[in-house]
Amino acid sequence: MSFFIEKVIYVQISFCQENEGAKEVIELLEKYHPEFKVTMNKCLGECGKCTHKYIVRVEGKFLEADTAQELYDKIIKFFV
Repeated sequence: MSFFIEKVIYVQISFCQENEGAKEVIELLEKYHPEFKVTMNKCLGECGKCTHKYIVRVEGKFLEADTAQELYDKIIKFFV
């Protein structure tokens, strides 16, 4: 008799609701990576950056970029 145990990994990705472009990145993540748990927060505490950069918190670490596509790419590379 053999058993297969699949380990489920939950990935936490948090966006600030005030960060412009967050919706575009969220749509990409939901389309291509539905296994990621994406949340929208009131504030991530990075207001100085949030007003002029795309920013996200992935597993407690902040990532930032100049475009939505660049941020999406950084999120994916975070796990590679």
